[in-house]
Amino acid sequence: MPVIHWIYPTNEKSNYYLDTRNGDTEVSPQQLLDDIRQSRNEVDRWVLGTGFRQMRPGDAIWVYASTPYQYVCALAQTVDIDFDGDFWHASLVWNIDATERLMQNPIPRSLFGQIAQRAAVRANQHAAEVLDDWLTTQRLMLSDLDSEPSPEEDTRLRTLRTIVQRQGQHTFRQGLLGAYGGQCAVTGERAVEVLEAAHIDGYRGAHSNQLTNGLLLRADLHTLFDLHLIGVDPEGRLVVSERLAGSSYAKLRGKRLSLPSRAQHQPSKRRLAAHLNQLTKLAR
Repeated sequence: MPVIHWIYPTNEKSNYYLDTRNGDTEVSPQQLLDDIRQSRNEVDRWVLGTGFRQMRPGDAIWVYASTPYQYVCALAQTVDIDFDGDFWHASLVWNIDATERLMQNPIPRSLFGQIAQRAAVRANQHAAEVLDDWLTTQRLMLSDLDSEPSPEEDTRLRTLRTIVQRQGQHTFRQGLLGAYGGQCAVTGERAVEVLEAAHIDGYRGAHSNQLTNGLLLRADLHTLFDLHLIGVDPEGRLVVSERLAGSSYAKLRGKRLSLPSRAQHQPSKRRLAAHLNQLTKLAR
């Protein structure tokens, strides 16, 4: 299936925005580049008001900075399209090389001609040709998610596509990273690539993404938590199922978790108790 070009506007009139680390919904091109550089190994989620039934994994998202810039300044590709109960989102992975070149020499609207002010729009034939010509001139290629993953970038896209749901929604995960000081609540692991946003009470839409319904856990512990093989007791200590006896995880039994200092960020004791109850039932 051919890659479709989309032009995505960011301006004060747009209802479409990047979930940035500091919560901003209106960003300058430089702020956008700074955020992309910081999250080069992560997946960003952009709100979609239109186009979500036509957009497919692998489609190109050209970020158009409207007033006062009126130019294309960044390039990403979609790895997933999903609905969280309230909004449609496109999960994006950034083409860092292309974006840094676009920031230095953006593509002006006068060149591609198409207007995008309030919604992501599919590039018309002329605009698509201009964007394709730019890629050719820059000797850059878009990754084809339907092809064999021979190029390194294709492999990265596929890998990110598999972890996008595991890492949790970008804003939710970034909130937990801040609340937990960027370290696993159990082990203290600080490698951000393996830290995931674990829902205590399973994900059931955007309302589930409250920090009190989350724990920041290393990826393997997130899996065990979801399987109810580990839990947290009322004293904030780790409970490990007998099914893990003899494993390295058994040594973590009774370890006190490092929880956020702010009470409003700490996990809900009610939800932890309900989760632990499931562990107890499975152990019978």
